[in-house]
Amino acid sequence: MEKAQKPLYIVWQDKFLQNESIIDEQHRGAVAIINSLHYFIQQGYGLRDLMPTVNVLKSYLNFHFKTEEGILHAMQSPLLKQYRLDEAKIMDEFDIQCRLGLRDNEAQILLVFLKKWWQDHLKLHKKITPYLHKWEGDYCRTS
Repeated sequence: MEKAQKPLYIVWQDKFLQNESIIDEQHRGAVAIINSLHYFIQQGYGLRDLMPTVNVLKSYLNFHFKTEEGILHAMQSPLLKQYRLDEAKIMDEFDIQCRLGLRDNEAQILLVFLKKWWQDHLKLHKKITPYLHKWEGDYCRTS
């Protein structure tokens, strides 16, 4: 008898694609790490035990934001300043939700935040993706 598979927290869908390869790959990576976090929570691990995974995700999101920020900078996007402010706010909120999850011993708090972040990030892409498509560089810098 086969063991039933636990569902993914966020199931990748083609509608998530931005048709900019580096961004799509990074989005897949972020979703994969979120799903890994969910998997281990389903296995009974607490958030304190999963802090290495949480830290990988936090670093990965920072890396992803810097990639998008770099492209927006290269394109001289008028959205860059707001993007930087939003990026800082998101990472502050990530830390707050993580602390709450640790305090309450409730990893679900962080998962709920991450799912909402993903949905909001996709909405943001409706504004920034046109700038990503105009970018033709092989290398981007954030300063």
